[in-house]
Amino acid sequence: MFLKKKQHLSLLITTLFCVMFVASGCGLLFGDEPATEPTPADREGRALVPTFTATPIVEQTPTSVPVAQPVTESVVVTTPLPAALPTATITQSLAVTSTLAPTATPALKARLFIETDIVNTRNGPGTNYGLAGTANRGQSFDLIAKNQQGDWWQACCVNGQQVWIFGELARVENAESVPVAAQIPAPPVAEAATVVPTTAPPATAAPAAQPTATPQPQVVAPPPAGDPCAAIGGDGCKFKLRNGPKFAGNGGGELKLQLLFIHSGVEGGQPQGSYFVAMFKDGQKLPIADSVRSIALEKNQGSLGAYNYEYKLPASSLPGGNIAGNYIIHVLDGNGERDSTDFGVTVPDGQGEIWMEFDQG
Repeated sequence: MFLKKKQHLSLLITTLFCVMFVASGCGLLFGDEPATEPTPADREGRALVPTFTATPIVEQTPTSVPVAQPVTESVVVTTPLPAALPTATITQSLAVTSTLAPTATPALKARLFIETDIVNTRNGPGTNYGLAGTANRGQSFDLIAKNQQGDWWQACCVNGQQVWIFGELARVENAESVPVAAQIPAPPVAEAATVVPTTAPPATAAPAAQPTATPQPQVVAPPPAGDPCAAIGGDGCKFKLRNGPKFAGNGGGELKLQLLFIHSGVEGGQPQGSYFVAMFKDGQKLPIADSVRSIALEKNQGSLGAYNYEYKLPASSLPGGNIAGNYIIHVLDGNGERDSTDFGVTVPDGQGEIWMEFDQG
């Protein structure tokens, strides 16, 4: 509508302009007389006619009016929370199967301790069994078994073998689980004496004549050997353990023997020469050279006592590489023959120096 109005207005102005143009020039176009130059009177008497100049109409593009945009509002609706819901208690039983074996408490080792100066050890549980060696006060052994009566104990080891020790001569610890020996050697049986009468028994009737038996010699079992060194050979048990063993700490790096060999019947204890020892640990013989011998008529004074024989062994040359443990020792003479029974020595932990006094008097 607005555009149409503008068009009508433009057309009206254009028409008016044309009419005025025609009116102003009609005298020139349609007159009979030639035009003459106006006189001053004419100039003065002519009225001024206004001249209209057409003004072009500029069509303007309407300016767009901003349209209001809708405003989005965020509405926060607060919903009250319900009261605390009741809590349901669910009890569930789970069966757990453990695959781990329970840790067993290690059982204490059963031990036997010698509490007498010298104890005979036997091949069976009784004095009617043969001697297996001797053990000395302070030695200890692992218990293996016992006899049915529980008064003899089987222990390890003397001279590298299992032996039996009378219970009244020793003390045992943790022996509750020690079993009864499954196999005990039969004791040696002495042949019974056989006596054959030389006369016939009195007859109660008239029996037929009987031949007279030939008398047989009486057989008597020999008494058991009273000397435990009878079967040793050589000079037997000439040397006895008079004093010791005594121990002292020396750092634990070596086993040091300080021994005294004497004859108490000569000058009250004359030092004897050319003797040495053989020594075993856990049944293994120690590397003691026979080139080192005791010195006659001389002795030195050590921290534990006088001695005339000394020998050292590094711990690396011992079974297990350590000093502590059970040892067996016996004396050898100048010919390398045994000159004493076995003596047991239990070396405490950390005590590597050993002193012993042997007497042949």
